[in-house]
Amino acid sequence: MVWIHGFEIMCYIITAMLIFDIARKRDREEGGLFLSAALAGFALELLAVRLTDIYHYSHAFYIVIGPAPYQFPFFGGLMWGGVAVCARRIAKKFPFGPFMTALFAGWLVVSMDLLLDVAAIRLDGGFWIWDGRPIDLAVTHHLFMSVVWVNFLGYMFETPALVYMTELRRKRAPSSTGKEIFISLLIGATAVAVVGILSAIALFLDGLTDEWFSCVAFLILWCGVFFKLIMTLATRRKELSFRGKKDWVLFVFWAAMYVYCLAGLWSLGVIRAAAAYGAFGLFLGLMTLALCLLHIENDSGQ
Repeated sequence: MVWIHGFEIMCYIITAMLIFDIARKRDREEGGLFLSAALAGFALELLAVRLTDIYHYSHAFYIVIGPAPYQFPFFGGLMWGGVAVCARRIAKKFPFGPFMTALFAGWLVVSMDLLLDVAAIRLDGGFWIWDGRPIDLAVTHHLFMSVVWVNFLGYMFETPALVYMTELRRKRAPSSTGKEIFISLLIGATAVAVVGILSAIALFLDGLTDEWFSCVAFLILWCGVFFKLIMTLATRRKELSFRGKKDWVLFVFWAAMYVYCLAGLWSLGVIRAAAAYGAFGLFLGLMTLALCLLHIENDSGQ
């Protein structure tokens, strides 16, 4: 279980680094987002494995919560908080409004997940298993290399919902610590409801369309946000710079995730069998790391 335990330990380390960084900066917004996203992650995963019968998690993790066979690795909920905060840090570099900031944050998370999920269901017998789904490299409207499309679409619901509500929260005057914690919990609970409703609609429409809905909806969203990113970088290219203070915690977080994913996919032979997919994954990783170091100059408030 080298891969599964290595991933679990790595996630605890990079999440601890991020929590320490948030505490050091006394960033109440990021602290609130981390709390909201972690709460949503725990709730959504525990509800999904209990209610959907679509997938279940491995028993091999060191720390799990929930009764078997509905267990969920404890670090997974923390990582929902971590990826939400780190995706928002990158998205906040750009002159986007709240809605586009939220969508871009979701895009960053799901882009990494396009690699992680493909590796995770194969390494050490699977970190989690999609019940009744074959393990192969086919890409169809049903599956992306054995991962259901509604899984990816769900990330375009969950992270954006949390980030969007966090952005709206920024307009409020600061309040007491107790009230801030309550608001964070409320945001997390609201995100659970939003994701639950939208995912239920997506699954219903998948049933009517032989699973075409989630595939097409995800591709439209992903490509639309990518096009927006490229256009923004092109129109503001004279203001782009890699000078200035670097956020190394952000860089290490994303680097750890992408290096792990690419190493896992290489060890599995997936990259050699699907070279275009490997090149795509390397591109996403390098682009995300470049965005971690990038500054947009002459842009107040970013």
